[in-house]
Amino acid sequence: MVIVTAKVKLQTGKSEEFLEAVRVMKPQVMQDPGAIQYSLHRSAEDPDMFIFYERYESEEAFAHHLSTDHFKVLAGTIDPLMAVPGDIGKWVEVL
Repeated sequence: MVIVTAKVKLQTGKSEEFLEAVRVMKPQVMQDPGAIQYSLHRSAEDPDMFIFYERYESEEAFAHHLSTDHFKVLAGTIDPLMAVPGDIGKWVEVL
């Protein structure tokens, strides 16, 4: 299993546009082979800070996700909304 996190800091006032783009993408991601979980969380302290938490069956499943048209559309939509580049992390379960 592969766990991916993506911390996203948005420009002020861009949250609704960002959230709408993610709402459109989530059901598409959950149809990707090997996608287990795709969730988005908002910071309790900063309304412009979000973190994606994603789980995939394998590295190959995550690589497939990155190659999809819906991922490319989301990236093209949200990149201009971000205040700084996203902080991506890959994790493996140990316990």
